[in-house]
Amino acid sequence: MKARLDCRQRGFALIEVVLALLFVAGLGMAASAAALALIKLVTEARAEAAGVTAAASRLEELLAASPAARLAGHDVVVVDTTEVTRIWHIVRDDPAAGLSRIEVTARWDRPSITGLVLVGVAP
Repeated sequence: MKARLDCRQRGFALIEVVLALLFVAGLGMAASAAALALIKLVTEARAEAAGVTAAASRLEELLAASPAARLAGHDVVVVDTTEVTRIWHIVRDDPAAGLSRIEVTARWDRPSITGLVLVGVAP
């Protein structure tokens, strides 16, 4: 009888093994979910950086241009595999006489529909 008890005490019970495997599987699922969330976050950040870059470059071009050459318009550019639609408006004598307010709106739809507006003022 004593030999049988020693045998049981040396090994693991089946329920202990099953619970350990379930715990490890749960950790694996949590790690997978965290990795997917991180990939989504990086993708969105990359697209936002592309949108900001596209809008900033157009705003800089308009600020550097002569006042007579500044005209409203739109275009589509691809920055880092993200297609960005840019729309720009020129409002003359705003915020004060002799100044022009320049608004550049950038929109992109991958991974989600997003937009931003950059505003600058130039003589």
